[in-house]
Amino acid sequence: MYNLLVFIRKYSATIVFVLLELLCLIMVIQSLPYHNRKMAGVANSISGSIHTTTSNWADYMSLKSENEQLARQNALLLSRLTDVNTEHDTLITNDLYTFMPAHVINNSLDRYNNYILIDKGRADGVEPDMGVICDQGVVGKVINVTTNFASVMSVLNSYSVISGRFKDNQYVANVVWDNVNYQYGQVRDIPSHLIIEKGDTLVTSGFSNSFPPEIPVGTIEATDNDDNDAFITAKLRFTTNFSTLRHVYVVKNNFQTEIDSLCIQN
Repeated sequence: MYNLLVFIRKYSATIVFVLLELLCLIMVIQSLPYHNRKMAGVANSISGSIHTTTSNWADYMSLKSENEQLARQNALLLSRLTDVNTEHDTLITNDLYTFMPAHVINNSLDRYNNYILIDKGRADGVEPDMGVICDQGVVGKVINVTTNFASVMSVLNSYSVISGRFKDNQYVANVVWDNVNYQYGQVRDIPSHLIIEKGDTLVTSGFSNSFPPEIPVGTIEATDNDDNDAFITAKLRFTTNFSTLRHVYVVKNNFQTEIDSLCIQN
């Protein structure tokens, strides 16, 4: 406080001069319409910039909650999309699957057997053998669960085999990783008489209880044709970009217990 008083006393003349100048400037602006409008424009511009910066910062801070809300909405939409009733079905598969949003907290790409760690576990209803997908396509399958986390065997794993189906000819084939590039896999055991072309799409067959049907798997890049072989192999480009994987959905088959009981009886 003492230092402030010393400062005011030392620079009192300068302070009075500045205050008088500001007072004169305000009086001039208020008395002249042109200057008044210009000053108002400057003030509005500064105020607008401040509000824009504040708004952008607030939007940035709320991105996490908004992303979580969008993930929940996407999970609901995915559940509704599986409520099908086609002319070939006599039963509406209503509420067959539940999709639980989760975040990827660890993901490997450069190993022979790659795994993904997600932030949902037994407390959230996650169990082994549940499928994991994203908005782009298939991701993998849950293999181990703790209370709050789950380990997912990625499609980029030498032990991973996905039951796929060609959308055009409905033929079912197995999809595996090529063990080289995270972008590509292989479609094996394709009968040589089938006409497979670049750009053909594969989706999940629905024969696995882990994945619903029609989930994108990938598109054909090239085929290994040999007239002497009964089966051919095709190179597949995965629809899922594993290098940018952040948000996923754990797939729960709501009738898995009933299906398992029938399998035990058989």
